[in-house]
Formats: sequence, structure tokens, C-alpha cells
Amino acid sequence: MLVKDFITKELPVLKKFDTGEYALALMDDFKLKHLPLLNENIYRCLVSEKDLLTMPDPAAVIGDSMLFSPGVHENTHVYEALALVSRYQLSLLPVVSDEGEYRGAVTRDRLIDVLSELCNADTSGSVFVLEVMPQDYSLTDIARLTEANHAHIQSLLSYTDKTTGRLHLIIKIDLEDVSPVIRSFERFNYTVLYYFMEKGMVDDLLQQRMEELLRYMSI
Repeated sequence: MLVKDFITKELPVLKKFDTGEYALALMDDFKLKHLPLLNENIYRCLVSEKDLLTMPDPAAVIGDSMLFSPGVHENTHVYEALALVSRYQLSLLPVVSDEGEYRGAVTRDRLIDVLSELCNADTSGSVFVLEVMPQDYSLTDIARLTEANHAHIQSLLSYTDKTTGRLHLIIKIDLEDVSPVIRSFERFNYTVLYYFMEKGMVDDLLQQRMEELLRYMSI
């Protein structure tokens, strides 16, 4: 998935002779916190709502002295766009050519849709979360245990817990009842932190856990 596949060219842009008031009105109309400023068709910088609100005179022209100019090229992978939008809390990210010409922008909302597609968030199935030490992580083993239960991995995301240093693996599979997969992982000493599946699908193992929790709460 490349950035060029998700560009929108319908958002407004700013010129250095535009006023702060005009820019704020555009942001309000389009529900954005940022807009690109162009000189002719060359991307100069990204103007934020915060910048405009600190202007001594909102009726004054913006100019082009702002130095913050994040952007990506058309053939950049969507992961880099996601990283920049997250790092700088952007509502949109300008897309430019090798020569710096403005091609359009990718909005934060559109990237959320893309991330949903990457995660297969809208497909049926179930989700479980494993906790492993980074050195013990083996995608081959995880796929083998999953497929041994006639299931297939639809998406796998990972992040490192900053407190424990352990790796958390968020796995979505194409089975609505995840319990047999959970049993297999626990049999091989994997730690299953959480699981999510269709309401009402509780097997004997999960029922036992619920009963143990209720007994603990009643002590």
C-alpha cells in the first residue's frame, strides 16, 4: 500500500498572502487542524491551528516563515505516513514530488480507514493476545499452532511493553470460537493475556475460568 493510492486533492491550501482569520475559517469548515502552505505549487510548510491562534493579529497575512514542513513522497509506504501522523499528531500529511511540488494530502481519517483494512478489522473472526519474551518469538510456531486448529491468521500486530520488555502479539484468526486455539497455546506454555470472540461463544474452559473468578470474588 503506497501513499499515492490514498491521496485526496480536494482539500484547500494556503498562500502566504492569506490571513490567519481566513486560514482558521478554512480549518473550521473542513474540520482540520493543519493546512499546507504553497508558493505557486511548491510545498513550503504546514500551518497549524495552534500557530494561527498565537498570531498577534489574526487579520495579518500568514507569510511563509514557518519551518515545520513534514511530508511524504507519492511512492512512500503507508507505514511511514502513519508514523509521521502519529508522531506529530497531524490531521493531514502533505504529499509531494521529488521536486517538492504539492500533489495532495493524506488525512488522518483516511489513514485510520487504511489501518482498519490492514488489520482486517471488519472481517469476522476472533482476537487473542499473547505475551512472549522477544527472544522466544517465532512466527513459524505461532502459525503452526494456529493452523493445527484449522484456523488461519488474518492479521498479526506486535508491540513491546515498556514496563516488562515483553512482546505483546495481537492476533486475529478466522475462527469465531478462539477457545481451541487458546488451549493449544497454553499447552505449549504461551501466556494468553486476553481474547475476544463472538458473544455467547463460551466453551468448558472459559466457563471454568468464569466460575473460578466468581469463587475468588466471593471469598
